[in-house]
Order: sequence, then C-alpha cells, then structure tokens
Amino acid sequence: MPVTRRTLIAGTASLAATALARAAPLMRPTQEPDAELTALGRRFEQALGVHEAAQRAFNDCERCYLRDCPDPPDSLTSAGPLGVLLRHKDSWWTARELGGLLRDEEHRAEWPDALAALRIALAYEARERRFRRKLGLRGAERACDAANDALDDLAALILAAPARSPAGLAVKAHVTKLWGKPEWWSPEASHADPYERFAAEILDLFVHQKRVELNDPIP
Repeated sequence: MPVTRRTLIAGTASLAATALARAAPLMRPTQEPDAELTALGRRFEQALGVHEAAQRAFNDCERCYLRDCPDPPDSLTSAGPLGVLLRHKDSWWTARELGGLLRDEEHRAEWPDALAALRIALAYEARERRFRRKLGLRGAERACDAANDALDDLAALILAAPARSPAGLAVKAHVTKLWGKPEWWSPEASHADPYERFAAEILDLFVHQKRVELNDPIP
C-alpha cells in the first residue's frame, strides 16, 4: 500500500479534524490509545535499524566489488577484435552476447574471433562469480532487499491502521517522513509540490508535539 499524494493529504486532513473527537467514545479510560499503532511503530523502528545495517553491509560489499573485481580482458572490450560491434565503448562482450553473435549469419566473418572471445568470456565470468561469492555480495543484496520489503509491509500496516489520537497520527507521520515520502522534506532534491509540502508541515506538527510530550530532542 504505497503512500499517494491524494490519500495522504485527504487522510491527514480528515484524521486531524476527527481524531480527538472520536477518541473519547471509542476508548475506555484504562485502554491505551492507539495501542496497535504504537506496537507497529516499535516494530518499524526495529526494522529500520535492521535495514540500515543491511544497507551498510551491501554498500560495503558493492564498494569492494567495484574496487577489487578484476577488469574484463582487453579482448572483450573495445580494444579487442570485436570492439567495433559493441553498443557502447565502455562495455564488454559477455558470454551470452557472444553466443548470440555466433548464431548471427550476418556476422559469420566474425565467428572465429567470437569463438575465441567466448572462451575468454566464460573464464572471466567464472572468476567474477567466484569473487562475488567470496565477498558475499549476493547474500548481502538479498538481505538488503528482504529488509526493504519488511519495511514496506510494516509501513502499509501502519498507514492502514486507524489513528484515534495525536500519538497514533505521530506514528503515521514518522513512518511517512522516514520511509514513505522522504523527498517531501528534502530541500536538495525535492520534487514536492506546494500541496505535498503543506501535507509535510501538518505531519511535522504531530511528530513535533509527540517529541515535546516525550521530552525528546527536536531537530
């Protein structure tokens, strides 16, 4: 359930207007307001920490891969005999592409060079896969994707749960700001229009008030 401009702005306005009015008849004196949202909010914070750790691990693996992975042999690049057939001068021939070239009758004259390059490409790609496994790059990427999916699922649950108090709205606002629509608060690369910026101001009011109540530092 992705956050959309229409649902967020409309939902924010209606919830802000009615949350306090509905809270009294819907809650018993001993019932914690928005207990479901509060619990989901705690799970979201835990999942956010897992995601940040997984993202750092994946970034570290990717940096090592880009820095230390062996470059493709020159015979597979634009410097090789088939370089003029590459789509981009900075790319190189893969085994799959060379297999396609070897089935192309229009390039029969290049088949001897393609066959020699195919042997080199297979050896290079095998070495590259071993390097990926050594780094644990694929596992790190999968862990990062799983953490991302978990946050998406929790955010959807939080936005779907009814909010009956400012505290519940603060949980929704916090999730929207950190995960759903962070670009609404980004002055460097924001594509938010005036309506979205206004919605962001309303959401900030709830987050600000909750931090005041909890004596949290306000950035």
